[in-house]
Amino acid sequence: MKKYFFVISILPLLFACNSKEFFDGPNQYDEDFEAYSQIDDMLSEDDERWSYFQLTYPENELTIDSSFAFEGNQCIKSFAQKSTDANGVSKCSFSKQNMAFWENETVTLSAWYYMVGDADAQWIFLMDLEEQVAIGAGPGMRLAMVDNAIRVEHKYFNPDIIQPAGAEVLFPRNQWVHLVFETKLSKKHDGYVKVWQDNMLILNQQNWKTLPTDFLYFQQGTKGMYSSIEFGITANTHDNDMVLYVDDISVFTN
Repeated sequence: MKKYFFVISILPLLFACNSKEFFDGPNQYDEDFEAYSQIDDMLSEDDERWSYFQLTYPENELTIDSSFAFEGNQCIKSFAQKSTDANGVSKCSFSKQNMAFWENETVTLSAWYYMVGDADAQWIFLMDLEEQVAIGAGPGMRLAMVDNAIRVEHKYFNPDIIQPAGAEVLFPRNQWVHLVFETKLSKKHDGYVKVWQDNMLILNQQNWKTLPTDFLYFQQGTKGMYSSIEFGITANTHDNDMVLYVDDISVFTN
């Protein structure tokens, strides 16, 4: 019994020493959608481009659009029908996995968005920073629109980061909008989250826990980092069908 206990007790130490080697990956990526002639060109198995699409309804569609770019000649168009599942959401997004964003790094996600129409879009999600596996994954963070204002939602544990009541900066519709999401990653309460909308700082949460506490990777928990980025309509709820254009994505650390 003592031998087994010794082996189990040193596993977290061994794992901590080698986790960066085991889960190494890029910590920056830029995308302007100019290089693609069709949507499937975005995907590659060698991690040089995007990893996969999420299209949870047959009607949902991602397309390369050559008539509506913010800059250059092309952007991506995301169409997601409203969810018809009372317990689910409708996804129309694209994700890049096998990245590596570690504690004490400051991660920045930047993208331009054009949301079509004025229909209600309660709890539509626009960008995610998270881990990539279903079991063993740490809860991530994502930008959501609630009452026409951007907030940061934590998937578990932490409360949402919301704009001050009565002073919300609303998200414009039918025009290009620049969102920048910056976070210092920390398993303690010394991280931070900032969000800019069209160069205006709309969220500034200091002394914040932005990474969950480590657990062994083969158990339910987290390996103490984020490894996946996701853009597009990462979730659409039950209100209305939505069309969203995305352009000029940049992700980097410092």
